[in-house]
Amino acid sequence: MAVDLNWELTILEIVQGFYLNLLHDALQDEVTPPRGLEAECLRARDRDVAVLLPAMRRWLKLLDMALTPEMLRLSLTTTIDQDLAEALFRYYARKQSKSDVDRDKTDFVVTFLYRNPRVPGQWAQRGLSMDGMAPVPPFEIALMEILDDADLPDLTPEESRILDEFQYLGEEVEQVDHFDRLMDSGVIQKARRIKHSFGPAFYHPHALAVIASYNDRFGRRFTELFSAATARVKSYAQDIQQRGGSLSSRVHGDITVQHLTQIEEKTILSTEYRRAQEHFQHVSKLKKAVDSRTLSSRAQAAAPAPAAAPPSVAPASPVSSPVPPAGSAPAPVQSVQGFATSAQMHEENRICSIQESIRSWVRAADARCRLAVPMKFGNFVLVQPEADAYCADFCEEKSFRGDNARVLVRMVAVMARIQAEAEELKQRQNSAHLWKPHADALLLLEAAATQSIQSAFAVLQLANQRGLVEKAKILSTTMDRLRNRISQSQEALAVVGSKPVLH
Repeated sequence: MAVDLNWELTILEIVQGFYLNLLHDALQDEVTPPRGLEAECLRARDRDVAVLLPAMRRWLKLLDMALTPEMLRLSLTTTIDQDLAEALFRYYARKQSKSDVDRDKTDFVVTFLYRNPRVPGQWAQRGLSMDGMAPVPPFEIALMEILDDADLPDLTPEESRILDEFQYLGEEVEQVDHFDRLMDSGVIQKARRIKHSFGPAFYHPHALAVIASYNDRFGRRFTELFSAATARVKSYAQDIQQRGGSLSSRVHGDITVQHLTQIEEKTILSTEYRRAQEHFQHVSKLKKAVDSRTLSSRAQAAAPAPAAAPPSVAPASPVSSPVPPAGSAPAPVQSVQGFATSAQMHEENRICSIQESIRSWVRAADARCRLAVPMKFGNFVLVQPEADAYCADFCEEKSFRGDNARVLVRMVAVMARIQAEAEELKQRQNSAHLWKPHADALLLLEAAATQSIQSAFAVLQLANQRGLVEKAKILSTTMDRLRNRISQSQEALAVVGSKPVLH
């Protein structure tokens, strides 16, 4: 299609006006266009478009060097006119620059267009089917219309396959439920590497439509988790102060309560990108400190009472259970005095969550069905003594029966988590990225399972010493069930190859 040179010059004139306004605000001074590119010359009836277009393109290249991606990002608010945003997109997409700076600008503009349709819900409608292929998404059609006369780059089958990874990354992002876990996951770097892997095809309407959709999905989840993290940190600081703590009170290492109170969410979100990354990492570090301190306090409060000293002549143990082989147990998942990693704290919270879910089901369900706990990939089956432990009202006691109930409840929760993660890994084993969080979780769960077996073995020994044969048998049975789950975890990990290194 022939290019309308007058229309092209009009687009560039719109971009120039936008650039000059931004630079005027940044410099607090006028930026004067070169002779011949003033507004009056561009509006003249006898203007020579063939001369003006090359001059305008050169001038805009210079302005591009002065306008940073961050300046553009902060200017793209809901007050921006749609026609202006479309003109900017057309300018960047037609230029097809290889520069990371220009690609970032294109990324920001196309995401703005996706988030701000002319008609609410416009992109949710079904697209058109072309040549019997799958329907084209409405947003992609809109980008094609904006670039209707552009010489678009080709998109190879391999590049189309790479774009599919954004769907998996989006699912991975939505499964993360803690900000520090998101920062540690590497998903931000993965997405950027994928974007950088494209040549000219980055500017293809399909590629930009997929990227904009992912950016919106990631941005909403990122903001949600960041807000939750800052609220969590500030709430903890407020709680410490209400209990008499001072701003200089230590949370962990060199982190004090004062550090927690100094977070300014809105300021961070409006900060220049690279500086903002430092702030995001700082918030992640603060949340880890708060979570580690909270988890340590919880672990200290819930620690089993020390086992009673055995009598001088201990009775023969009617039930025996081998101690895990020396050196076979992974490093502890959580050290009370240590600083747990984000992944460890995240998994510990999930174990506690499923523990509460099982307790709620067992206590509320009819006696005939309470042993089959519904889960995403099928029922998780309990044995009667395990269900009884979940119903016990003495789990917090510092007594033998309290210790016995606690280790049963813990082993069951870890078993349920292993079953869930093994199934999730099986479902996503063919994805380039989505399997990784589930494989990491299984490694942590193997460590948690080994710890649980060690704790249960100490209680089992005490049961044997006291002649509580039935209690010892129950513990031994559940320990064996948990060992079987560890084997299931190892089999699931073997499917995706060698065990991955944790984040």
